[in-house]
Amino acid sequence: MSREAGQQAEERAAAYLLAQGLKLEARNFQTRYGELDIVMRDGQTWVCVEVKARRRSTHGLASEFVTASKCRKLQTCFEQYLLARGLNPNHTSMRLDVVALDNQNLQWIKNIAG
Repeated sequence: MSREAGQQAEERAAAYLLAQGLKLEARNFQTRYGELDIVMRDGQTWVCVEVKARRRSTHGLASEFVTASKCRKLQTCFEQYLLARGLNPNHTSMRLDVVALDNQNLQWIKNIAG
């Protein structure tokens, strides 16, 4: 998938989550451990959103590409994000979500690491 297509997928995911009442905090946050696609707030809970998109499902669904290893990496990046904002990850309500886009179908999977 091209960078442009990835950006479009992130735009669509962010718009969907905003419509669900979440508040956008950051996009494409870079750490030395990797990148967070979207960071949002759901009430008092900080939410890291990984966006996965596939044009075709011939090689699997988008959600299937978020592995346990990827979840660990996201968790580390998310903790770095929170620390950079003066928040202690051990005392901050947080969760990891996935927005999976398969062609035109959008699926929001909450709390993938919990």
